[in-house]
This record gives sequence, structure tokens and C-alpha cells, in this order.
Amino acid sequence: MIIQWCVKGIHLPNDAAAKELIGSGGGLLCNWWRNVRLISPPEVRDKLTPANINRHVNHFTANDPATGSPFCENSPFISLSAGTVERDALSATNFVHRARKTALWFGTQFGRQDYAYLYTCWVLLAPRTAVGIEGVAEEVRDLNVYRRYSAYQTEGEVAAKVIVPDNQISHCEKWVLDGGTRKWFDLAWTQSNPRFTPPEILTNVRELI
Repeated sequence: MIIQWCVKGIHLPNDAAAKELIGSGGGLLCNWWRNVRLISPPEVRDKLTPANINRHVNHFTANDPATGSPFCENSPFISLSAGTVERDALSATNFVHRARKTALWFGTQFGRQDYAYLYTCWVLLAPRTAVGIEGVAEEVRDLNVYRRYSAYQTEGEVAAKVIVPDNQISHCEKWVLDGGTRKWFDLAWTQSNPRFTPPEILTNVRELI
């Protein structure tokens, strides 16, 4: 099992809402849970399928055959950015796509807003695909694991499932577009999470006694 640090970029209406996300103990919820408000373990199992992870990554806004609504409205997955490297074989060059830059792009709703909230968190990754296991995230950015072509691979996505518990979120940051040049973002404030549990407590697996 791998522990992976990630960043989630979100646009929220105000600072109070952003701080409440870690202040109330809620954590990062998937759109499906936030919309229906009540979910059950059998429903979770039905949602966590290879077809749905493909829809989440490659057809996010397309209609879900099961509901007729855009898949994004009820996706059980949570897109996190961990950064990635793109190889250009023609120019023999590697390009780094950084997690924070991608998170800001999504958090500003693709440049339509002038501020975003970034949440730094950690998740557990399986070394292979494990879509049906709720407690581990899918490393959809890894071409050795997810070999099917995706136009969005350079987003460096790690897909968590259903919820990222709030004690796995280290802190929240607010980034605001510079008012003068509008070419870069400035860090406005950082809010630490008092319930954060560092991942270092997860070391090797212990066997049964």
C-alpha cells in the first residue's frame, strides 16, 4: 500500500464555508453523497465499478445510462491532484504537471473565478486497480496501472472514493488572483486542521496474533 499526498481545488462561496469543511469534521464528500444525503453500503458497492471510474475520468459530464443525468452530478469518486510527468518522445523531454497548478485550475472553475480553496490531504493507494475497495484511492494518472488512453492523464489525477475523511486533510489554503497583473495567485491565508492525523502512523502491516 502507498500513501499519497494530494491537493483538492474547490470554489466555495466564502471563507466560512471553506473553513467549515474541516472545522465541522465533514471532510471531502463525493457529489453523489452530497446530493442524495443518505447512502448505504450496498449502494456504494453498486457505484464502485470499472465502468463508473472510466466515466468519472473520461466522460465526467456525459449522461449516466443508469440515471439519465450527467454522471458528474452523482459520481461516487473525488478527483484529487497529485501531479504527474508527461514524456515527449519527439523532443526527448519530460514535462512536469504540478498538483497545485492543476488544483488551482479546477478550484477557479477553469479560470472563471478569481480565487480558489486548496485542501492538502493524503490517501491510500493500491499498487493495482482496486475499484471495488472503498478505502483505497485509484491512481488513474499511472499509465502502468490504467493503460487505456485518456486525454486527461496529464491532470495527474488520483480518484478517491465516497469520502476523504477530515482527519486526512492537513490544511486549507485560500489563493487569490493578483489584482494588478492577474497573472499569478497569492496565498491569502492558511487554516490548519486540529484533527489531522499524520500518515506516518501507518507503517507496515501487522499479522494476527
